[in-house]
Amino acid sequence: MEPLLYEIEHGIGTGHFMLYERDNHVFPVHMHRCYEFVLMISGEMNMRIEKQEYLLKEGDLVLIKPNRLHSYDSLRGSGGKCIICVFSNDLIAAISDSLVKYKLPSPLIHNVSAFYREMFLGMNEDKDIATVKGFLYTLCGLFYQNIDTSTEDDVAKDTVLLRDIFIYLENNISEACTLKEMAAELGYHPAYISRYFAQIVGIPFYTYVQSLKMDRACYLLMNTKDSILSIAIQCGFTTLSSFNRTFRIAKGMTPREYRQQIDLRNK
Repeated sequence: MEPLLYEIEHGIGTGHFMLYERDNHVFPVHMHRCYEFVLMISGEMNMRIEKQEYLLKEGDLVLIKPNRLHSYDSLRGSGGKCIICVFSNDLIAAISDSLVKYKLPSPLIHNVSAFYREMFLGMNEDKDIATVKGFLYTLCGLFYQNIDTSTEDDVAKDTVLLRDIFIYLENNISEACTLKEMAAELGYHPAYISRYFAQIVGIPFYTYVQSLKMDRACYLLMNTKDSILSIAIQCGFTTLSSFNRTFRIAKGMTPREYRQQIDLRNK
């Protein structure tokens, strides 16, 4: 299996919503915890989801489920342009569990109507939450109406362990999340998990765990009034000093300074 990227920044918190336009987009095999929409505006682009290849053309809309391997490769000379939307599952909470659990006949809808294209083009990250949710539910509904509730969605066998690792870490982020404890929970030897993770994700297990904890800490500092000590505990740190030290190394400032910076921006 070729090494992949795991995009830590997508989805550790709730309400995650990003939109960006790309020309001649090329991006290696990666996965993240969020859903992802792709709308082709012009030209053509090759896309891989798990082991399936798709040729996207103008007007095509794709829905990628959370923790699915995918990559982009614009066709040379085609002038492909797309809009990518990444969002967390809580924004479509009423249908997310079913979308993940059950099989989609296809993640691709060819040549969606001008209505949906204009909706995409008119959306931005500054819209209010009700507008964002309406946008996402409307587009996800196009896929939701076609799910096969008699067939559960199979995932690629060679990435099942990787998904189990990510799920374990997300469910246990308030604990130490040691390699030894996780390996025992999943039924593997720690050395095997360590080698597997580094080979597939491209970074050491410990480095990823620290990044995950820092992402969680930043989210809590930005979106709650919890004390610094409470946030440290929620991120699995046993002492405030170790939390402050780790945060400063990762972010170049203390948690308190980070929160003050956010407060200044919001004034």
